[in-house]
Amino acid sequence: MRTLLIRAMQGRMTPFPFLTGPLTRAGAGLVPLGTPGPSLPLATLMAPGGVEAILAPLLRRQPGQDRRALLSLWSRHYFYTLIPPVVLTLLLAHRSLPLAPQGGAVMLTEQGMPAAIALPDAGREAPPPADAFARFAPLVQEHLAPLIAHWAAEARLAPRVLWANAASYFAWIVREAATAEGAPPGSAAPGQAVIEATHWPDGSANPLHEPMRLLEGPEGPQHWRKVCCLLYRLPERQECPYCPLLLRGGDRKSCGGAG
Repeated sequence: MRTLLIRAMQGRMTPFPFLTGPLTRAGAGLVPLGTPGPSLPLATLMAPGGVEAILAPLLRRQPGQDRRALLSLWSRHYFYTLIPPVVLTLLLAHRSLPLAPQGGAVMLTEQGMPAAIALPDAGREAPPPADAFARFAPLVQEHLAPLIAHWAAEARLAPRVLWANAASYFAWIVREAATAEGAPPGSAAPGQAVIEATHWPDGSANPLHEPMRLLEGPEGPQHWRKVCCLLYRLPERQECPYCPLLLRGGDRKSCGGAG
């Protein structure tokens, strides 16, 4: 249902034509700033009270819910909307995108969930950087890092929860890019190089490093998230099939989440 609602709203928007052919649909999440519809400036989300601006519409509909779990849920929608089209554009369309949060906005559904990311301009064509980390630095260091740091601090939520949400979508779309119709061989290699690296070139830890791990589970070997997303704390939700809590016998106390 979530995907259907987002696609219905995206269908009323005109996205940037960064991705064409079989990938057109994947690029629907990037639209020009000023696109009609409810939105929040990304600068607002980085200002004091930014988390409250995110959660207020959700709490009106679901009063009394766990705020950290709601923020994790909203972040998953946000990263699902942002990361796939940006990664595909960087890998396959070879564009430099204006990703600094201060200049963009997030388009919202009637329920207050992310539906598209509005960019201030179309960026420019650019030859792909030889260094994989340079290619993704605008997304990771200029966009994700400051947003996640601010949200985690305001919500008193461990940053690793939000980074795990982002890393999961990054790893997924890199895998998709590797088999995308019409993609040249090796197109996804820069993304895979980032996933496999434990650190960035400056020595800082890489928060996108391998968000899943292959371990023996109750039904045999499978991939498991390294960090729980906390959504089990919301009504009518349980642990996802790859939740690390299932490896601990459902020990929710060990999940944490506090910053």
